[in-house]
Amino acid sequence: MRFTVPTTDELKLQAEKIGLPEREAQKFFLFYDSKGWKVGKTKMKQWRSAIAGWKLRWEESRGVAAVSPTTQAILHQKELDDVISRLREIRNSYSVHQSWSEDDKARWYKLKARKDELKKLLGMQV
Repeated sequence: MRFTVPTTDELKLQAEKIGLPEREAQKFFLFYDSKGWKVGKTKMKQWRSAIAGWKLRWEESRGVAAVSPTTQAILHQKELDDVISRLREIRNSYSVHQSWSEDDKARWYKLKARKDELKKLLGMQV
């Protein structure tokens, strides 16, 4: 998956979805835009995860200790999407080389277990 800089509309929609004030979303955009959308020296991969982290830090700075259930669900859903994507990559690599390495098998089963855990946390059927 290739990173693309979010549009202002995408950013506003995501901020609204996770309960981040528009002013903080603007700060997020300006901060990462000024840094070339890098985290340290590494190109950002997931801006939605980055803005969720921004919200958590913003809440902590305001003394909001606990993560809201909505934020927690968003983080779980994002992780679930990433796990499913990684499972697909492993499955697709099988068609290329027709056999799984022991590493592929171990990753597959670990990811599959995490996928089931996340689905339970999100109230989905396993």
